[in-house]
Amino acid sequence: MEWLYCRGIPIEAQYLLRKGREMAKLGNDTSALNYYRQALIIAPTYTKALYEMGDCYAHLGMFDAANAMYDRAVHTNPAEKEAARERKRSLLQ
Repeated sequence: MEWLYCRGIPIEAQYLLRKGREMAKLGNDTSALNYYRQALIIAPTYTKALYEMGDCYAHLGMFDAANAMYDRAVHTNPAEKEAARERKRSLLQ
C-alpha cells in the first residue's frame, strides 16, 4: 500500500497523481495526462508523475513522448535509472 503522504511532495500534487491513476485505470489516458501535467506544475520533480505520464503516452502509441518522460524522470532522479531502463525496454516489446 502506498503511503498517503510522500515526503517532500505537496499533498495537492499527490492528489492529482491519484486522480490521474484513476483515469488511466478507467482507460481514459487523455484525462490522466491532464492530471499528471497539473501535478508536475505543482511539483516539477515528482518522479512518479513523470513515469505515469510516460506510461500513458506509451498506451496512446506516442513512444517518443513516453521515452522523453522516462528520460526526464532519470534526469530528475538518477537513482531511478534502472526503472526507466525497464520501462523503455517494455516499449520495444
